[in-house]
Amino acid sequence: MTTNVRRALLADSAETAEVFLASRATMTYLPNLHTEDETRSFIAHVVRDLETFVAVRNDRIVGFAALREDWLEHLYVHPSRFNTQTGTKLFAEMRFQRPVGFQFWVFQQNAGARRFYERHGCALARLTDGSLNEERQPDALYVWPATRIPSE
Repeated sequence: MTTNVRRALLADSAETAEVFLASRATMTYLPNLHTEDETRSFIAHVVRDLETFVAVRNDRIVGFAALREDWLEHLYVHPSRFNTQTGTKLFAEMRFQRPVGFQFWVFQQNAGARRFYERHGCALARLTDGSLNEERQPDALYVWPATRIPSE
């Protein structure tokens, strides 16, 4: 059994949304701002409108990542696949897709994600109070590679 990464299809939207919902449920510090149906609709737009890739194991989507220009907009792994190299495979695909580099936001409280990204050659570029994100939670701007200067 191996996990493969491939470009997402529109038909993957529902299963991708389930990964997002399960992963976000582990982030108990975040407010619950949307219904599950609203979230499923949002993820359908992500799959349709962004460069989205899914990690597939045993014919099931177990993670996904999405790019918009030089921004990594999403990288989520189903909790059952935490610490199994699924995130590493998705992140490697993002580096392949954007060899010049990219930037992304992470919630400051998401210590596991921050360690993951730092282990994979990302650098912290800025901390904010979260006033500009929907959740109003302090966040951190990271860049890959570590030498990349973030764009405004």
